[in-house]
Amino acid sequence: MLTEKEIETIFAEQLNIKGIQGTKLENFAQDFKAFVNMLNSHKDVLITNLFVGNPCNIGDKGWKKYVDKRLGFDLDLEIKSFYSQFSDISLRWININHPMYKGKKNKKFKLFDCTTKLGVDDDSGTAKNMLITSGLQLFYKNNCVIAQPDGYDLYYFNYSHFFAGQLAINLNKDKQEIGLYVGDDYFADVRPLEMDFASYMYKTIELNEEIISDASKE
Repeated sequence: MLTEKEIETIFAEQLNIKGIQGTKLENFAQDFKAFVNMLNSHKDVLITNLFVGNPCNIGDKGWKKYVDKRLGFDLDLEIKSFYSQFSDISLRWININHPMYKGKKNKKFKLFDCTTKLGVDDDSGTAKNMLITSGLQLFYKNNCVIAQPDGYDLYYFNYSHFFAGQLAINLNKDKQEIGLYVGDDYFADVRPLEMDFASYMYKTIELNEEIISDASKE
């Protein structure tokens, strides 16, 4: 279990940070921190990876070069609001009731930044993971979805085991718009996101009965 001081240190750059005023994600940083505290205090949960990147400076030279220029038009306001609070996030927690862990919560471990898909995919089904791509790497060629269906120009937004499907951003430069799509089976199956981006983000941080019951059962 992390100490209160450790969590405060991890979220130090988000202490007085808010997103873009008037957006649904304006208070996301503090809500996500509260979610982490709830996870950390749960009797069946052990956080093994937690990293939150410093807020992006929306509109500075780096953002203009790596996001605006590559995109060619303005990014969705709610997505910008998120990245104005975090450049990226990685979180991994295990259920200590899983037979592999035998209920042991006092194991010493070193928190680390799992900033690759490999880092998130190493759990063999025993963990819940959230990895959100760095804002400055969103539209980088190496972040393009591998073997995506024809007619799409998809870029990974996250890797997540909180609920089914990864989120990707589909870039349409001709229409100067983006679309949000969920992919399953390594994006062999692609479908439009059935909620807005802000709702999706809050869905990922709900410490709801389904997640808790999973942690209690396994």
